[in-house]
Amino acid sequence: MRKLSTGSDATLGTYRQLTVALFGEDSKAVKFLDDKIDSSTYRENEEVLAPESQMLYLLTNIHFQERIHV
Repeated sequence: MRKLSTGSDATLGTYRQLTVALFGEDSKAVKFLDDKIDSSTYRENEEVLAPESQMLYLLTNIHFQERIHV
């Protein structure tokens, strides 16, 4: 299992927890992760193979994209 820089497992569930802490439950980035979890065989325990830096970039862009189009 890959690990994040925090020492936590790199799973969809871990990324969801981090994203909620950073952006709040109503973020589109959380919705994105919820959709991935819903479609995953292993649900929140699905391992994320993408590097941590790419995931943070992706989730940040998804979150702030909703703010740009106001």
